[in-house]
Amino acid sequence: MNKKISIGLCLSLIIVSITATFAVTMVVSKQIYNGIISNISQRSQTYESVDEISKIISNYFYGTVEDRSYLNSALVEGYVNGLGDPNSVYLDAEEYAEYTDTLEGGITGVGVETAYDYGSGSFVITHVYEGSPAAKAGLKAHDVVTAIDNTTVTRGNYSALSEKLYGSRLSSVKVEYERDGETKVVEPLLGFSSTTTLSGGTESKPYTFTVTGTVTVNEMIQVTGYVRITGFYKNTAAEFKEAVTKLREQGAESIIFDVRNTSKGSIDYAAQVIDVIVPAISDNIAVAKDKNGNVYKNKVYTAENSSVTMPFAVLINSYTAGPAELFACDLRDISQAQIIGTASAGVGTMQELFALEDGGAVLLTVALVEPRGGEQAVYDKVGITPTVEVTLASGDDSNLLLLTGEQDNQLSTAMNMLAA
Repeated sequence: MNKKISIGLCLSLIIVSITATFAVTMVVSKQIYNGIISNISQRSQTYESVDEISKIISNYFYGTVEDRSYLNSALVEGYVNGLGDPNSVYLDAEEYAEYTDTLEGGITGVGVETAYDYGSGSFVITHVYEGSPAAKAGLKAHDVVTAIDNTTVTRGNYSALSEKLYGSRLSSVKVEYERDGETKVVEPLLGFSSTTTLSGGTESKPYTFTVTGTVTVNEMIQVTGYVRITGFYKNTAAEFKEAVTKLREQGAESIIFDVRNTSKGSIDYAAQVIDVIVPAISDNIAVAKDKNGNVYKNKVYTAENSSVTMPFAVLINSYTAGPAELFACDLRDISQAQIIGTASAGVGTMQELFALEDGGAVLLTVALVEPRGGEQAVYDKVGITPTVEVTLASGDDSNLLLLTGEQDNQLSTAMNMLAA
């Protein structure tokens, strides 16, 4: 007889990795430009045009060019924009450092995750990372942020203001918040960088408890583990393996992997995570191919480690992109995981970093990712279609951590399917 899991059933929640938010300015260097423009005459013509513009500015511009390096950056920024590829970007020295730190498994900023609750009109802290400036300043999950740097948070500006909580600038940010009816003000320091851990604060779902190695269960109908992956970084595979191992030791009979709103990380690290969970196969789990259809720099990914055999479900939505899509696609095709939610973003390309002499780098799209299912499974520009399509009842994908069990019908659908 099929059993449905009630809203009161506990999931064990392990936050595997952290999404770090940072802004990027799109610029590219001459060496990358030359690699893209192989036609000598076309390249020469472009350089001549640039030189001509430079002379006009020098002779006639009514003003002073304070920073000529900015002009150079803006010049090539226009070229990169002309590629029409939002995934190819320039990172200045600071952004490059943030990006590489993120891939190493670090986070930057004050050390919080946030979400906007449209129902109450509140900007809520959903998670505070241990040892972060936010934690040291006393901020906690469920605190309601009312103002940032003396600007009141509203529905219209919360997204822009939240950017002030991230980044590696060694300066403080003023945060005004409410807790239990009392208003407080703190000024945590930006620039926090730490290796991610499995620990975390209590989540908002009434049937979910964040764990640091324990499972809390109100009603043992069937144990279902829940793992939220917010990025695929260098340390994610190790944390993922530890998370799955702990869940199995605690009696998990099935696991839900949540990659909704997940797009950060790299294909290399996503393949490592996939290798933890799927069985070893003679064929590859993914291959990267260049524009000529050839394997790009030997980027052929295989599954060689021992697998985990149990029912899986993967939650996706329209913001699931890149490495997270490969994860969902391969679990579907190799481990027969149920894909639940809405169609993914359709970003099925690989980007590679090219370090530049100015201290920055170019993140350039270099290959198409072909998953385990072959050419017919390529999801670039088309996305992944869920096995079971479920539109979020609240209609808002941005505040998933604030949803109750009734509101997160994608998660409850996965729970019921795995319990059947």
